[in-house]
Amino acid sequence: MVRQKAEVREAIEGDGPHPDGRRERSRSSRRRIIEAMMDLVAGGDIDPSAAKVAEKAGVGLRTVFRHFDDKESIYREIDELLWTAYGPASEAPFRSSDWQEQLFELIERRAQVYEEIAPFRIASSLQRYGSPMLMERYRFLLGRERDTLYGILPGSVLRDEARARAILLAVSFDSWRLFRLDEELSPEKTIEVLKQLLRDVLEQVSD
Repeated sequence: MVRQKAEVREAIEGDGPHPDGRRERSRSSRRRIIEAMMDLVAGGDIDPSAAKVAEKAGVGLRTVFRHFDDKESIYREIDELLWTAYGPASEAPFRSSDWQEQLFELIERRAQVYEEIAPFRIASSLQRYGSPMLMERYRFLLGRERDTLYGILPGSVLRDEARARAILLAVSFDSWRLFRLDEELSPEKTIEVLKQLLRDVLEQVSD
């Protein structure tokens, strides 16, 4: 499961155990609630009830709401944990100095992350329509991804708004989801298709 990844475990653990025993027990309960929510979502329950989360975490329902005002707050914290875990790799320097090659690197890099976070991103995305807080978080994430992409594109492409948006679609989570999850392509085939889509968009672009 994604929470077993070292980067996610480190994000969940934070700075490690608190020296104050009572505060550490509180941190432990909060951590178990988050992990329970992640396990349920990863297992296919994209909207688990608070009672299910409490049962999975081994805590009382009142404990869940003592730590979180509502389920949306748990979704938000999971989003932030995943960003802490995967954000640095997503925004790391590229190997190539050629902007078009960087786009292909971006597809590969994001595909690896999407393999890990897809259930949580889908769940959070669906829940955002009933939660201004999650909608704000969703738009923040899209903005970070767009900024990363537009930081690669040269001015001549950015000025071609339609083409820039077509590139944005080619490297997006939604395109990855369509081919990887809806069409059930393999990870390798999904990357191949996305790269071909990008090549088609770039065909008429001059450096």
